[in-house]
Amino acid sequence: MLTDQDILHRYQAKQAEFTKQADISLIGHSLFDMWGDLPSGTPHLAGKTVANLGISGVSARQYLEVIAREGRITQLGSDVFLFLGVNDIAKEPDYSPQQALDWILQIIRHCRHIAPHARYYLLEATPVNQINTVENAQILAMNAYFKQHCPADIVFIPTWDQFKNAQNELDLALCHDGLHFTPAGYEVLRGILEAHL
Repeated sequence: MLTDQDILHRYQAKQAEFTKQADISLIGHSLFDMWGDLPSGTPHLAGKTVANLGISGVSARQYLEVIAREGRITQLGSDVFLFLGVNDIAKEPDYSPQQALDWILQIIRHCRHIAPHARYYLLEATPVNQINTVENAQILAMNAYFKQHCPADIVFIPTWDQFKNAQNELDLALCHDGLHFTPAGYEVLRGILEAHL
């Protein structure tokens, strides 16, 4: 599990993304961060530029305490997508769906000081397939809580159904390890995000 110091180091390695002016900002964990590792990098979405502020391994608590509260986000696009929560299940002793959503909403409050007129979106966590750190039942419970309690001024974006297989697990055609997306998985994610732009 990545420590707060590890998260800070990844932020430092991504300074160019955090200082980049772009139309869209991606705030989240490895499923955003690793998009930038594809040969073509994080793509434009609906013809708009993207700043990928994703940090692999980060929990919502860590993103709040290491990044948002420390003022490390200085500019945001007019559309801000958040993809957080699943790592909290695995690594945060104080985790509950309610606590994870509270951390995410605190991140958004910090973001609104920077970009008060931006549109904010919260992505539903995607399924996993036979990994040992988290179970789909836990993710489904978190997603249900997020959907029910997402404030009206934040758009909740369902993702589960586009990524699941017949067994209600992450489709192995869309991932390489039961968790992280292949290019095909990222094409699905791209379609989901672009549908909201």
